Amino acid sequence: MEWIKLGSPIIKAEPGHYQPFTWPAGTFHALPEIKDVGDEGILSLLDRRRTSRTFGALSECQLGQLLWRCARTQAIAESDYGFDLELRPTPSAGALHPIHILLQRPGAPNWLRYDSRRHGLVEVAESAGAFAGLKEQCDEVLPTEQATRLLLVAEPGKTYAKYHHGESLIWRDAGALLAVMAMIAEALDCSFCPLGITGEPWAGRLAHAGVLTGVGIAVVGGPSSQR
Repeated sequence: MEWIKLGSPIIKAEPGHYQPFTWPAGTFHALPEIKDVGDEGILSLLDRRRTSRTFGALSECQLGQLLWRCARTQAIAESDYGFDLELRPTPSAGALHPIHILLQRPGAPNWLRYDSRRHGLVEVAESAGAFAGLKEQCDEVLPTEQATRLLLVAEPGKTYAKYHHGESLIWRDAGALLAVMAMIAEALDCSFCPLGITGEPWAGRLAHAGVLTGVGIAVVGGPSSQR
């Protein structure tokens, strides 16, 4: 199947105008009052999470924690699709997990791929050349020298093995992964910001046409004094 290309969103030079939909009036039913949960647990993290745009250096320990908590393989199961199903901390349609995490540390030429089963990083050969220009596009959105770039690369064939019209499932998988990353980054006291760009056409250059495609980029770093 051919991947539907959506393009990378860009900010309009002039703001558009839109009148939001007005819902018909209806009977209001108040919900129970929510009390403050204090400073512990996931509910507190949700209350204080904010997107950050200033970044300190990210330690290898912090990076390892982020990837382990978000994307490690916890269990596998055989399937009829030609590859194993996986259990990971982040949900994925059909337990297929078609998204690979690639990252680039500050100042490093090549990108690395997270190996979710061995919990380690594998250098992506010739990625410096294939990704020439991607750093510049990231910096156009959010200039930063100390942040680590995270590129989500989908392998659509995994989702297509189970679903017709599976493109929206892949985008939802990408959104779920970004959301979990944002929460784990907050728990680790790290700065985190998803970027609007997809990572195309760079991600698609890593394999034959249609095999891989970019579905999102984020930047993460250690806490900044401005945070």
